Amino acid sequence: MIRIEGRKNIYSNNHSNTRNRLAFFLLVGLCGSVFLGCGANRDTSLPVPEGPAVLTIAVMGDVPYGLTGEEREREKAMLRTQIADLNANDSVEFVVHVGDIKKGQPPCVPEVYDAVVEILKTSNKPLFIIPGDNEWNDCADPTEAWKLWDTRFMRFEENWPNNLGAERQEERVENFAFVHQNIVFLGINLVGGRVHDPAEWQDRIQDNNQWIRDQFLKYRDEVQGAVLFGHANPGKKLRTAFQYSNEAFRPFVELLDKESESIFPKPILFIHGDGHRWIEDNPFPNAGNRIKRVQVTQGGLEAPLIVEIVAYPVNPFRLVRTL
Repeated sequence: MIRIEGRKNIYSNNHSNTRNRLAFFLLVGLCGSVFLGCGANRDTSLPVPEGPAVLTIAVMGDVPYGLTGEEREREKAMLRTQIADLNANDSVEFVVHVGDIKKGQPPCVPEVYDAVVEILKTSNKPLFIIPGDNEWNDCADPTEAWKLWDTRFMRFEENWPNNLGAERQEERVENFAFVHQNIVFLGINLVGGRVHDPAEWQDRIQDNNQWIRDQFLKYRDEVQGAVLFGHANPGKKLRTAFQYSNEAFRPFVELLDKESESIFPKPILFIHGDGHRWIEDNPFPNAGNRIKRVQVTQGGLEAPLIVEIVAYPVNPFRLVRTL
């Protein structure tokens, strides 16, 4: 396992690189004065905390994929291996799957969901899961797809006796929260994809926001930070503004960006899937480096992300990727 840090040295000892260096510094100047997009999503977080981890968790998403039967069987086998590797890692206490248990095109049929249930249940650690769009709102019949998800994955961590006593939101049972090792962990139903029902989307995001507010206010004086799990990528930072991937996400983003400082002035790690490629940044303009966003790599391309919690109140989150 390695922590991806620093940047490659672009220089060599060869004097012929002088022009490259000059071009580099000119580019830096242009980025600062002309090109508004330069470095917009760079990671400006605080230094990686040192010291022993008091808690280690694993996060995966967008797995198993595969369009053809052969591809899907390969990804299912990979997921089995990843779960087995986590089982052998005694430091990992629980696992979170941030949604998308299938690729978008294959039908949303019971056997697809059942196969993933069987694999995830091989975990010897409590496993939490939240919905992804591919197994719900992007299906041909979202209502039937939700029934398939609900009957198989709701309260999934209760398949293990040591399930950390997670609370569930009364209005939206798929949303969970619990405190462990001085951190509050929250999962919400935040999907991307098709807006299958505008009223449902509005109600769900309002419920999500209320759940986040309630937990932040409840635990702000007891914990040193929060980890928030969702599925969708709500957008990206463009210099001093936020560009939404879907306007429906605006209330959620504004809660984190503008409201969270007053109700939870602690470090927040927001982890989601959906985009398949690694992102680690601080996209919320008003929150600065207090809120780090991570988009986990699609599970077929990279092992689960390891998150270590360190007793360091300024920045308690250490990210470890296996490449």
